[in-house]
Amino acid sequence: MTTAPFLTMTGISKRFPGVVALSGVSLEIRAGEVLSLVGENGAGKSTLMKILGGVHIPEEGELRIDGEVVVLAGIADAKARGIALIHQELMLAPNLDVAGNIFLGGEPTLPGGRLDRARMNREAAALLARLGLDIKPTTQLARLTTGQMQLVEIAKALALKARIIIMDEPTSSLTPVEAEKLFLIIKDLTAAGIAIAYISHRFEEILRITDRISVLRDGKRVGDLLTKDTNHDQLVSMMIGRDFTTRFPPRAGKPGETVLDVQDIVVPGAPAGVSFSARRGEILGFAGLVGSGRTELMKVLFGVDRPQGGALRFAGEAFVPLKPADAIERGIYLVPEDRKLHGLVLPMPISMNITLPDIANYRPKWWLQRRRELVVANEQLVKQGIKAPSVLHKVVNLSGGNQQKVVLGKWLAMRPKLLILDEPTRGIDIGAKAEIYRQIAALADQGLTILMVSSELEEVIGMSDRVAVFSQRRLSGILEKHELNEENIMHLMTGQARNTVKVTHA
Repeated sequence: MTTAPFLTMTGISKRFPGVVALSGVSLEIRAGEVLSLVGENGAGKSTLMKILGGVHIPEEGELRIDGEVVVLAGIADAKARGIALIHQELMLAPNLDVAGNIFLGGEPTLPGGRLDRARMNREAAALLARLGLDIKPTTQLARLTTGQMQLVEIAKALALKARIIIMDEPTSSLTPVEAEKLFLIIKDLTAAGIAIAYISHRFEEILRITDRISVLRDGKRVGDLLTKDTNHDQLVSMMIGRDFTTRFPPRAGKPGETVLDVQDIVVPGAPAGVSFSARRGEILGFAGLVGSGRTELMKVLFGVDRPQGGALRFAGEAFVPLKPADAIERGIYLVPEDRKLHGLVLPMPISMNITLPDIANYRPKWWLQRRRELVVANEQLVKQGIKAPSVLHKVVNLSGGNQQKVVLGKWLAMRPKLLILDEPTRGIDIGAKAEIYRQIAALADQGLTILMVSSELEEVIGMSDRVAVFSQRRLSGILEKHELNEENIMHLMTGQARNTVKVTHA
Protein backbone atom coordinates (compact mmCIF):
# COMPACT_ATOMS: atom_id res chain seq x y z
CA MET A 1 0.00 0.00 0.00
CA THR A 2 1.46 3.38 -0.98
CA THR A 3 1.77 6.17 1.58
CA ALA A 4 0.67 9.10 -0.58
CA PRO A 5 -3.09 9.38 -1.29
CA PHE A 6 -4.01 9.54 -4.96
CA LEU A 7 -7.48 10.87 -4.13
CA THR A 8 -8.42 13.48 -1.54
CA MET A 9 -11.77 15.01 -0.62
CA THR A 10 -11.61 18.21 1.44
CA GLY A 11 -14.43 20.07 3.21
CA ILE A 12 -17.24 18.23 1.41
CA SER A 13 -20.76 19.42 2.34
CA LYS A 14 -24.11 18.28 0.97
CA ARG A 15 -27.68 19.17 1.96
CA PHE A 16 -31.04 17.63 1.14
CA PRO A 17 -34.49 19.04 2.03
CA GLY A 18 -34.57 19.26 5.82
CA VAL A 19 -31.30 17.36 6.25
CA VAL A 20 -27.59 18.23 6.35
CA ALA A 21 -26.17 14.99 4.96
CA LEU A 22 -22.49 16.03 5.05
CA SER A 23 -20.73 18.90 6.78
CA GLY A 24 -17.09 19.64 5.99
CA VAL A 25 -15.99 16.03 5.50
CA SER A 26 -12.43 15.27 4.38
CA LEU A 27 -11.18 11.90 3.20
CA GLU A 28 -8.06 10.33 1.68
CA ILE A 29 -7.84 7.17 -0.39
CA ARG A 30 -4.58 5.43 -1.27
CA ALA A 31 -3.88 3.05 -4.14
CA GLY A 32 -3.97 -0.61 -3.19
CA GLU A 33 -5.81 -0.20 0.12
CA VAL A 34 -9.19 -1.23 1.44
CA LEU A 35 -10.72 1.77 3.19
CA SER A 36 -13.88 1.14 5.16
CA LEU A 37 -16.40 3.91 5.70
CA VAL A 38 -18.52 3.25 8.79
CA GLY A 39 -21.20 5.10 10.72
CA GLU A 40 -24.80 4.82 11.79
CA ASN A 41 -27.49 5.03 9.13
CA GLY A 42 -27.82 8.68 8.18
CA ALA A 43 -24.19 9.41 9.07
CA GLY A 44 -23.44 10.30 5.44
CA LYS A 45 -21.49 7.27 4.19
CA SER A 46 -23.51 6.57 1.06
CA THR A 47 -23.89 10.27 0.28
CA LEU A 48 -20.12 10.77 0.40
CA MET A 49 -19.52 7.79 -1.87
CA LYS A 50 -22.24 8.94 -4.28
CA ILE A 51 -20.45 12.29 -4.52
CA LEU A 52 -17.26 10.42 -5.34
CA GLY A 53 -19.18 8.33 -7.88
CA GLY A 54 -20.64 11.42 -9.58
CA VAL A 55 -24.23 10.74 -8.50
CA HIS A 56 -24.44 13.84 -6.26
CA ILE A 57 -22.68 17.19 -6.59
CA PRO A 58 -21.52 18.77 -3.31
CA GLU A 59 -22.41 22.35 -2.39
CA GLU A 60 -18.99 22.89 -0.84
CA GLY A 61 -15.60 21.25 -0.87
CA GLU A 62 -12.84 20.14 -3.19
CA LEU A 63 -11.89 16.86 -4.82
CA ARG A 64 -8.36 16.14 -6.06
CA ILE A 65 -7.10 13.17 -8.06
CA ASP A 66 -3.32 12.87 -8.37
CA GLY A 67 -3.09 16.40 -7.00
CA GLU A 68 -5.34 17.90 -9.67
CA VAL A 69 -8.61 19.59 -8.69
CA VAL A 70 -11.48 17.86 -10.49
CA VAL A 71 -15.23 18.44 -10.71
CA LEU A 72 -17.38 15.35 -11.15
CA ALA A 73 -20.50 16.67 -12.83
CA GLY A 74 -21.99 13.22 -13.34
CA ILE A 75 -21.45 9.49 -13.34
CA ALA A 76 -19.70 9.63 -16.72
CA ASP A 77 -17.11 12.06 -15.30
CA ALA A 78 -16.42 9.71 -12.40
CA LYS A 79 -16.04 6.72 -14.70
CA ALA A 80 -13.67 8.65 -16.94
CA ARG A 81 -11.51 9.30 -13.87
CA GLY A 82 -11.42 5.61 -12.97
CA ILE A 83 -14.07 5.67 -10.22
CA ALA A 84 -16.62 2.84 -10.20
CA LEU A 85 -19.58 2.65 -7.81
CA ILE A 86 -21.27 -0.69 -7.06
CA HIS A 87 -24.61 0.02 -5.38
CA GLN A 88 -26.17 -2.21 -2.74
CA GLU A 89 -29.03 -2.80 -5.18
CA LEU A 90 -27.07 -3.97 -8.22
CA MET A 91 -27.49 -1.76 -11.29
CA LEU A 92 -27.63 -4.43 -13.98
CA ALA A 93 -29.90 -5.21 -16.93
CA PRO A 94 -31.36 -8.70 -16.44
CA ASN A 95 -32.53 -9.00 -20.05
CA LEU A 96 -29.03 -8.49 -21.46
CA ASP A 97 -26.28 -11.07 -21.51
CA VAL A 98 -23.18 -10.82 -19.31
CA ALA A 99 -21.01 -9.15 -21.96
CA GLY A 100 -23.76 -6.63 -22.71
CA ASN A 101 -23.89 -5.68 -19.03
CA ILE A 102 -20.12 -5.39 -18.66
CA PHE A 103 -19.83 -2.94 -21.57
CA LEU A 104 -23.22 -1.23 -21.25
CA GLY A 105 -22.82 2.40 -22.33
CA GLY A 106 -19.28 1.82 -23.57
CA GLU A 107 -19.71 -0.93 -26.15
CA PRO A 108 -16.91 -1.37 -28.72
CA THR A 109 -18.14 -0.78 -32.25
CA LEU A 110 -17.20 -1.62 -35.83
CA PRO A 111 -17.05 0.86 -38.71
CA GLY A 112 -20.59 1.99 -39.36
CA GLY A 113 -21.56 1.91 -35.69
CA ARG A 114 -22.40 -1.78 -35.38
CA LEU A 115 -21.55 -3.52 -32.09
CA ASP A 116 -18.30 -5.47 -32.14
CA ARG A 117 -19.78 -8.55 -30.48
CA ALA A 118 -16.69 -10.67 -31.03
CA ARG A 119 -14.51 -8.17 -29.19
CA MET A 120 -17.09 -7.74 -26.43
CA ASN A 121 -17.27 -11.47 -25.82
CA ARG A 122 -13.50 -11.89 -26.01
CA GLU A 123 -12.74 -9.09 -23.55
CA ALA A 124 -15.62 -10.08 -21.26
CA ALA A 125 -14.32 -13.65 -21.15
CA ALA A 126 -10.89 -12.37 -20.09
CA LEU A 127 -12.41 -10.26 -17.31
CA LEU A 128 -14.56 -13.13 -16.07
CA ALA A 129 -11.54 -15.44 -16.04
CA ARG A 130 -9.60 -12.87 -14.01
CA LEU A 131 -12.37 -12.98 -11.41
CA GLY A 132 -12.60 -16.77 -11.46
CA LEU A 133 -16.18 -16.64 -12.76
CA ASP A 134 -16.89 -19.74 -14.85
CA ILE A 135 -19.73 -18.49 -17.04
CA LYS A 136 -20.01 -17.61 -20.71
CA PRO A 137 -20.20 -13.94 -21.77
CA THR A 138 -23.35 -14.84 -23.73
CA THR A 139 -25.21 -16.08 -20.62
CA GLN A 140 -28.32 -14.04 -19.85
CA LEU A 141 -27.80 -12.11 -16.63
CA ALA A 142 -31.14 -13.19 -15.14
CA ARG A 143 -29.82 -16.77 -14.93
CA LEU A 144 -26.99 -15.83 -12.54
CA THR A 145 -26.95 -16.00 -8.75
CA THR A 146 -26.66 -12.79 -6.74
CA GLY A 147 -23.02 -13.59 -6.03
CA GLN A 148 -22.27 -14.01 -9.73
CA MET A 149 -24.04 -10.72 -10.49
CA GLN A 150 -21.84 -9.02 -7.89
CA LEU A 151 -18.77 -10.23 -9.78
CA VAL A 152 -20.23 -8.98 -13.07
CA GLU A 153 -20.43 -5.53 -11.44
CA ILE A 154 -16.73 -5.82 -10.55
CA ALA A 155 -15.99 -6.90 -14.13
CA LYS A 156 -17.77 -3.72 -15.30
CA ALA A 157 -15.45 -1.70 -13.09
CA LEU A 158 -12.37 -3.47 -14.44
CA ALA A 159 -13.56 -2.84 -18.00
CA LEU A 160 -13.47 0.87 -17.14
CA LYS A 161 -9.90 0.42 -15.88
CA ALA A 162 -11.11 1.61 -12.48
CA ARG A 163 -8.54 2.87 -9.99
CA ILE A 164 -11.04 2.84 -7.14
CA ILE A 165 -14.09 0.62 -6.71
CA ILE A 166 -16.74 1.70 -4.21
CA MET A 167 -18.68 -1.23 -2.74
CA ASP A 168 -21.86 -0.43 -0.79
CA GLU A 169 -22.94 -3.35 1.44
CA PRO A 170 -21.52 -5.87 -1.06
CA THR A 171 -22.21 -9.00 1.01
CA SER A 172 -25.75 -8.16 2.18
CA SER A 173 -27.34 -10.69 -0.20
CA LEU A 174 -24.45 -13.14 -0.58
CA THR A 175 -24.08 -16.61 0.85
CA PRO A 176 -21.04 -17.21 3.12
CA VAL A 177 -19.27 -19.02 0.26
CA GLU A 178 -19.93 -16.16 -2.17
CA ALA A 179 -18.71 -13.63 0.42
CA GLU A 180 -15.46 -15.56 0.88
CA LYS A 181 -14.89 -15.50 -2.87
CA LEU A 182 -15.49 -11.76 -2.92
CA PHE A 183 -12.89 -11.23 -0.18
CA LEU A 184 -10.28 -13.16 -2.19
CA ILE A 185 -11.04 -11.04 -5.26
CA ILE A 186 -10.71 -7.85 -3.22
CA LYS A 187 -7.28 -9.06 -2.08
CA ASP A 188 -6.23 -9.64 -5.69
CA LEU A 189 -7.55 -6.24 -6.79
CA THR A 190 -5.66 -4.36 -4.09
CA ALA A 191 -2.50 -6.32 -4.91
CA ALA A 192 -2.86 -4.88 -8.43
CA GLY A 193 -3.01 -1.34 -6.99
CA ILE A 194 -6.78 -0.83 -7.14
CA ALA A 195 -8.28 0.92 -4.11
CA ILE A 196 -11.50 -0.35 -2.54
CA ALA A 197 -13.88 1.90 -0.59
CA TYR A 198 -15.93 -0.56 1.45
CA ILE A 199 -19.22 0.31 3.15
CA SER A 200 -20.63 -2.35 5.45
CA HIS A 201 -22.44 -2.77 8.75
CA ARG A 202 -20.80 -6.16 9.29
CA PHE A 203 -17.96 -5.44 11.65
CA GLU A 204 -16.42 -8.89 11.39
CA GLU A 205 -15.84 -8.20 7.67
CA ILE A 206 -14.48 -4.71 8.27
CA LEU A 207 -12.00 -5.86 10.91
CA ARG A 208 -10.91 -8.74 8.71
CA ILE A 209 -10.37 -7.30 5.23
CA THR A 210 -9.76 -3.54 5.57
CA ASP A 211 -6.57 -1.53 6.11
CA ARG A 212 -8.06 1.71 7.43
CA ILE A 213 -11.42 2.81 8.78
CA SER A 214 -12.94 6.30 8.49
CA VAL A 215 -15.78 6.94 10.93
CA LEU A 216 -18.67 9.32 10.19
CA ARG A 217 -21.23 10.56 12.69
CA ASP A 218 -24.08 12.99 11.98
CA GLY A 219 -22.60 14.00 8.64
CA LYS A 220 -19.11 14.69 9.99
CA ARG A 221 -15.91 12.68 10.00
CA VAL A 222 -14.99 11.95 13.61
CA GLY A 223 -11.79 10.01 13.07
CA ASP A 224 -9.63 7.52 11.20
CA LEU A 225 -8.41 4.21 12.58
CA LEU A 226 -5.86 1.63 11.53
CA THR A 227 -7.78 -1.62 11.40
CA LYS A 228 -4.97 -3.63 12.99
CA ASP A 229 -5.11 -1.39 16.07
CA THR A 230 -8.92 -1.45 16.41
CA ASN A 231 -11.45 -3.76 18.04
CA HIS A 232 -15.22 -4.06 17.78
CA ASP A 233 -16.14 -2.07 20.89
CA GLN A 234 -13.75 0.81 20.11
CA LEU A 235 -15.22 1.11 16.65
CA VAL A 236 -18.80 1.11 17.91
CA SER A 237 -18.04 3.70 20.61
CA MET A 238 -16.56 6.07 18.02
CA MET A 239 -19.56 5.53 15.74
CA ILE A 240 -22.26 6.22 18.29
CA GLY A 241 -20.35 8.75 20.40
CA ARG A 242 -20.75 6.93 23.69
CA ASP A 243 -19.48 3.83 25.45
CA PHE A 244 -20.76 0.59 24.05
CA THR A 245 -22.24 -1.77 26.61
CA THR A 246 -24.24 -4.81 25.55
CA ARG A 247 -25.62 -5.56 22.12
CA PHE A 248 -28.48 -7.77 23.24
CA PRO A 249 -30.80 -6.54 26.01
CA PRO A 250 -31.63 -8.78 28.99
CA ARG A 251 -35.07 -10.37 29.02
CA ALA A 252 -37.48 -9.95 31.91
CA GLY A 253 -40.41 -12.12 30.84
CA LYS A 254 -40.77 -15.85 30.27
CA PRO A 255 -42.66 -17.54 27.41
CA GLY A 256 -46.21 -18.60 28.24
CA GLU A 257 -48.87 -20.68 26.52
CA THR A 258 -48.75 -21.77 22.88
CA VAL A 259 -50.09 -19.11 20.49
CA LEU A 260 -49.12 -20.58 17.10
CA ASP A 261 -49.17 -24.31 16.33
CA VAL A 262 -47.86 -25.39 12.92
CA GLN A 263 -48.38 -29.03 11.92
CA ASP A 264 -46.83 -30.45 8.73
CA ILE A 265 -47.22 -27.23 6.77
CA VAL A 266 -45.79 -27.81 3.28
CA VAL A 267 -44.24 -24.69 1.77
CA PRO A 268 -44.28 -24.46 -2.06
CA GLY A 269 -41.16 -26.19 -3.35
CA ALA A 270 -40.37 -27.90 -0.04
CA PRO A 271 -39.83 -31.69 0.07
CA ALA A 272 -41.59 -32.20 3.41
CA GLY A 273 -43.87 -30.57 5.95
CA VAL A 274 -42.73 -28.32 8.79
CA SER A 275 -43.97 -28.55 12.39
CA PHE A 276 -43.26 -26.18 15.28
CA SER A 277 -44.99 -24.06 17.90
CA ALA A 278 -44.47 -20.53 19.21
CA ARG A 279 -45.46 -19.31 22.67
CA ARG A 280 -46.73 -16.05 24.08
CA GLY A 281 -43.84 -13.73 24.88
CA GLU A 282 -41.35 -15.88 22.97
CA ILE A 283 -38.81 -14.84 20.36
CA LEU A 284 -38.49 -17.88 18.11
CA GLY A 285 -35.51 -17.44 15.81
CA PHE A 286 -35.16 -18.98 12.35
CA ALA A 287 -31.65 -19.69 11.08
CA GLY A 288 -30.47 -21.17 7.78
CA LEU A 289 -28.53 -20.47 4.63
CA VAL A 290 -29.94 -18.32 1.82
CA GLY A 291 -32.63 -20.36 0.05
CA SER A 292 -33.21 -22.73 2.98
CA GLY A 293 -36.94 -22.00 3.05
CA ARG A 294 -37.34 -19.62 5.99
CA THR A 295 -38.70 -16.63 4.06
CA GLU A 296 -41.01 -18.92 2.08
CA LEU A 297 -42.47 -20.24 5.35
CA MET A 298 -43.06 -16.71 6.64
CA LYS A 299 -44.90 -15.84 3.42
CA VAL A 300 -47.22 -18.80 3.98
CA LEU A 301 -47.92 -17.74 7.57
CA PHE A 302 -48.74 -14.21 6.36
CA GLY A 303 -50.96 -15.42 3.50
CA VAL A 304 -48.73 -14.31 0.62
CA ASP A 305 -48.39 -17.94 -0.54
CA ARG A 306 -50.71 -20.86 0.12
CA PRO A 307 -49.52 -24.01 1.87
CA GLN A 308 -49.66 -27.27 -0.08
CA GLY A 309 -50.64 -29.28 2.98
CA GLY A 310 -50.75 -29.29 6.76
CA ALA A 311 -52.66 -27.35 9.40
CA LEU A 312 -52.31 -24.13 11.41
CA ARG A 313 -53.82 -23.17 14.75
CA PHE A 314 -53.59 -19.60 16.01
CA ALA A 315 -54.80 -18.61 19.48
CA GLY A 316 -56.45 -22.02 19.81
CA GLU A 317 -58.43 -21.83 16.55
CA ALA A 318 -57.88 -23.44 13.15
CA PHE A 319 -56.54 -20.85 10.75
CA VAL A 320 -55.74 -20.87 7.01
CA PRO A 321 -54.46 -17.49 5.73
CA LEU A 322 -55.41 -17.36 2.05
CA LYS A 323 -54.26 -13.77 1.66
CA PRO A 324 -52.41 -11.17 3.78
CA ALA A 325 -55.71 -9.56 4.77
CA ASP A 326 -56.66 -12.80 6.56
CA ALA A 327 -53.46 -12.69 8.62
CA ILE A 328 -53.81 -8.97 9.33
CA GLU A 329 -57.39 -9.51 10.54
CA ARG A 330 -56.04 -11.98 13.12
CA GLY A 331 -53.27 -9.64 14.26
CA ILE A 332 -50.45 -11.43 12.40
CA TYR A 333 -48.11 -8.92 10.77
CA LEU A 334 -44.98 -9.29 8.64
CA VAL A 335 -41.93 -7.01 8.49
CA PRO A 336 -40.54 -8.22 5.13
CA GLU A 337 -36.96 -8.92 4.13
CA ASP A 338 -36.97 -6.17 1.48
CA ARG A 339 -38.47 -3.17 3.26
CA LYS A 340 -38.19 -0.86 0.24
CA LEU A 341 -39.94 -3.21 -2.16
CA HIS A 342 -42.53 -4.85 0.09
CA GLY A 343 -42.71 -2.83 3.32
CA LEU A 344 -42.99 0.82 2.33
CA VAL A 345 -44.41 3.21 -0.24
CA LEU A 346 -41.25 5.28 -0.63
CA PRO A 347 -42.68 8.46 -2.26
CA MET A 348 -45.29 8.80 0.50
CA PRO A 349 -44.72 10.53 3.86
CA ILE A 350 -44.14 8.74 7.15
CA SER A 351 -47.70 9.44 8.31
CA MET A 352 -49.37 7.71 5.36
CA ASN A 353 -47.01 4.72 5.51
CA ILE A 354 -47.82 4.17 9.18
CA THR A 355 -51.59 4.31 8.76
CA LEU A 356 -51.87 2.65 5.33
CA PRO A 357 -52.48 -0.96 6.55
CA ASP A 358 -55.39 0.28 8.68
CA ILE A 359 -56.61 2.96 6.29
CA ALA A 360 -60.29 1.98 6.63
CA ASN A 361 -60.10 2.89 10.31
CA TYR A 362 -59.12 6.45 9.34
CA ARG A 363 -61.82 6.78 6.69
CA PRO A 364 -65.11 5.86 8.38
CA LYS A 365 -67.10 7.66 5.69
CA TRP A 366 -65.86 9.33 2.51
CA TRP A 367 -63.02 11.44 3.86
CA LEU A 368 -59.72 10.70 5.53
CA GLN A 369 -59.41 11.80 9.16
CA ARG A 370 -56.07 13.49 8.60
CA ARG A 371 -55.72 14.92 12.10
CA ARG A 372 -56.21 11.50 13.68
CA GLU A 373 -53.72 10.01 11.24
CA LEU A 374 -51.12 12.59 12.23
CA VAL A 375 -51.66 11.91 15.94
CA VAL A 376 -51.04 8.17 15.51
CA ALA A 377 -48.07 8.76 13.21
CA ASN A 378 -46.49 11.19 15.68
CA GLU A 379 -46.94 8.65 18.48
CA GLN A 380 -44.96 6.10 16.47
CA LEU A 381 -42.37 8.70 15.48
CA VAL A 382 -41.62 9.16 19.18
CA LYS A 383 -42.00 5.52 20.27
CA GLN A 384 -39.78 4.15 17.51
CA GLY A 385 -37.26 6.98 17.71
CA ILE A 386 -37.61 7.79 14.01
CA LYS A 387 -35.20 10.58 13.11
CA ALA A 388 -37.06 12.91 10.76
CA PRO A 389 -38.11 16.58 10.74
CA SER A 390 -41.79 15.56 10.89
CA VAL A 391 -44.19 12.77 9.96
CA LEU A 392 -44.75 14.60 6.66
CA HIS A 393 -41.17 13.78 5.64
CA LYS A 394 -41.04 11.36 2.69
CA VAL A 395 -39.86 7.87 3.58
CA VAL A 396 -37.56 7.74 0.54
CA ASN A 397 -35.36 10.39 2.20
CA LEU A 398 -34.87 8.42 5.44
CA SER A 399 -31.89 6.25 6.30
CA GLY A 400 -32.29 2.48 6.22
CA GLY A 401 -32.59 2.23 9.99
CA ASN A 402 -35.31 4.86 10.14
CA GLN A 403 -37.16 3.26 7.24
CA GLN A 404 -37.19 0.00 9.18
CA LYS A 405 -38.58 1.81 12.21
CA VAL A 406 -41.43 3.10 10.03
CA VAL A 407 -42.23 -0.48 8.97
CA LEU A 408 -42.25 -1.55 12.62
CA GLY A 409 -44.31 1.49 13.59
CA LYS A 410 -47.09 0.83 11.09
CA TRP A 411 -47.68 -2.64 12.55
CA LEU A 412 -47.19 -1.72 16.21
CA ALA A 413 -49.80 1.01 15.80
CA MET A 414 -52.25 -1.85 15.12
CA ARG A 415 -51.27 -3.82 18.25
CA PRO A 416 -50.10 -7.15 16.82
CA LYS A 417 -50.61 -10.56 18.40
CA LEU A 418 -47.90 -12.24 16.32
CA LEU A 419 -45.08 -10.30 14.67
CA ILE A 420 -42.97 -11.88 11.92
CA LEU A 421 -39.59 -10.21 11.40
CA ASP A 422 -37.69 -11.27 8.27
CA GLU A 423 -34.07 -10.02 8.47
CA PRO A 424 -35.11 -7.07 10.70
CA THR A 425 -31.64 -5.48 10.88
CA ARG A 426 -30.31 -6.08 7.36
CA GLY A 427 -28.39 -3.05 6.13
CA ILE A 428 -28.82 -1.24 9.45
CA ASP A 429 -26.03 0.31 11.51
CA ILE A 430 -25.05 -0.80 15.00
CA GLY A 431 -26.84 2.05 16.78
CA ALA A 432 -30.15 1.45 15.01
CA LYS A 433 -29.71 -2.29 15.57
CA ALA A 434 -29.39 -1.78 19.32
CA GLU A 435 -32.59 0.29 19.34
CA ILE A 436 -34.47 -2.36 17.36
CA TYR A 437 -33.13 -5.12 19.63
CA ARG A 438 -34.43 -3.24 22.68
CA GLN A 439 -37.80 -2.78 21.01
CA ILE A 440 -38.07 -6.47 20.07
CA ALA A 441 -37.10 -7.61 23.58
CA ALA A 442 -39.55 -5.18 25.20
CA LEU A 443 -42.39 -6.37 22.95
CA ALA A 444 -41.69 -10.00 23.83
CA ASP A 445 -41.57 -9.15 27.54
CA GLN A 446 -45.02 -7.57 27.12
CA GLY A 447 -46.35 -10.88 25.79
CA LEU A 448 -46.02 -10.49 22.01
CA THR A 449 -45.09 -13.63 20.09
CA ILE A 450 -42.24 -12.93 17.65
CA LEU A 451 -40.88 -15.04 14.79
CA MET A 452 -37.48 -13.68 13.74
CA VAL A 453 -35.63 -14.76 10.60
CA SER A 454 -31.97 -13.74 10.62
CA SER A 455 -28.85 -14.70 8.67
CA GLU A 456 -26.61 -13.23 11.39
CA LEU A 457 -25.84 -16.04 13.82
CA GLU A 458 -24.76 -13.68 16.58
CA GLU A 459 -28.11 -11.90 16.31
CA VAL A 460 -30.27 -15.01 16.23
CA ILE A 461 -28.38 -16.49 19.20
CA GLY A 462 -28.41 -13.28 21.23
CA MET A 463 -32.09 -12.47 20.73
CA SER A 464 -33.90 -15.81 20.58
CA ASP A 465 -35.45 -18.03 23.25
CA ARG A 466 -35.27 -20.94 20.82
CA VAL A 467 -33.97 -21.28 17.26
CA ALA A 468 -35.51 -23.33 14.43
CA VAL A 469 -32.79 -24.23 11.93
CA PHE A 470 -33.53 -24.88 8.26
CA SER A 471 -31.49 -26.73 5.65
CA GLN A 472 -32.50 -27.35 2.03
CA ARG A 473 -36.11 -26.33 2.72
CA ARG A 474 -36.40 -28.74 5.64
CA LEU A 475 -36.58 -28.04 9.36
CA SER A 476 -33.38 -29.65 10.66
CA GLY A 477 -34.29 -29.12 14.29
CA ILE A 478 -35.09 -26.66 17.05
CA LEU A 479 -32.44 -25.69 19.59
CA GLU A 480 -33.33 -24.66 23.14
CA LYS A 481 -31.75 -21.58 24.74
CA HIS A 482 -29.00 -23.54 26.52
CA GLU A 483 -28.05 -25.26 23.24
CA LEU A 484 -27.60 -22.05 21.26
CA ASN A 485 -24.12 -21.58 19.87
CA GLU A 486 -22.68 -21.10 16.39
CA GLU A 487 -21.32 -24.64 16.16
CA ASN A 488 -24.68 -26.30 16.85
CA ILE A 489 -26.51 -24.00 14.43
CA MET A 490 -23.93 -24.43 11.66
CA HIS A 491 -24.11 -28.22 11.97
CA LEU A 492 -27.88 -28.09 11.56
CA MET A 493 -27.70 -25.55 8.73
CA THR A 494 -25.44 -27.87 6.75
CA GLY A 495 -27.58 -30.93 7.48
CA GLN A 496 -24.91 -32.64 9.60
CA ALA A 497 -26.31 -32.39 13.08
CA ARG A 498 -29.13 -34.88 13.42
CA ASN A 499 -26.75 -37.33 15.11
CA THR A 500 -24.44 -34.83 16.80
CA VAL A 501 -26.77 -32.26 18.37
CA LYS A 502 -29.72 -32.96 20.58
CA VAL A 503 -32.65 -31.20 18.95
CA THR A 504 -36.40 -31.03 19.24
CA HIS A 505 -38.91 -30.81 16.42
CA ALA A 506 -41.88 -29.00 17.94
